[in-house]
Amino acid sequence: QQQQQQQPAGTVSQQPRPQEPQRQQQTQEQRAQRHEDAPHELDEASGGRDLTQVPVEMDARFEKLDPDARLRPTIITPASQWKKRAQKALLSKPTETVVGGDEQKQMRDAAFDLLDALTKSGALPIEHASLHVVVAATQCFDLTVMETVIQQNTNPIERVERSTLIMASTVHQRPPAALVREAQLQRISSVSPALFIENGEPA
Repeated sequence: QQQQQQQPAGTVSQQPRPQEPQRQQQTQEQRAQRHEDAPHELDEASGGRDLTQVPVEMDARFEKLDPDARLRPTIITPASQWKKRAQKALLSKPTETVVGGDEQKQMRDAAFDLLDALTKSGALPIEHASLHVVVAATQCFDLTVMETVIQQNTNPIERVERSTLIMASTVHQRPPAALVREAQLQRISSVSPALFIENGEPA
């Protein structure tokens, strides 16, 4: 005799799905894999160009490509007092205040603390962000513009063009020929041939 178990009407038997533990295990493995890959992705993202070496690279390019040695590295010193424009609320009018040295340090520390909290001390990468770096150099002339043109018989614009190409090729890491229009390439290469010669061969 076979005994059959009858269930009351309106009830549904709940049986564990055989694939549910497997899915949970796969999800946990994927999460663990993402946590393991996060430092590597961060290293790859931060393993690009070292921006602190750009001034050093630029100085080396100045010595190599500027025969007149008229380019000088420039130190940018910000003012001691800054102007801060902020809004207390979204719909309120912006206000402008003067920030001194001590307040600047407090705001800078607060900004780095917030950045450290958002990234979990650098464990999380920051995507869709841009970093602006300003590098300056000064073009020096011993004489005035008129004296340079008349006494030295030199076009100062050509020197400025050469200096601009040296800086641009260093910052963008591209050869000067790729930064010059084709119509102007022959003129600039005749005035500054050293820019278009790399290791003894035309760049």
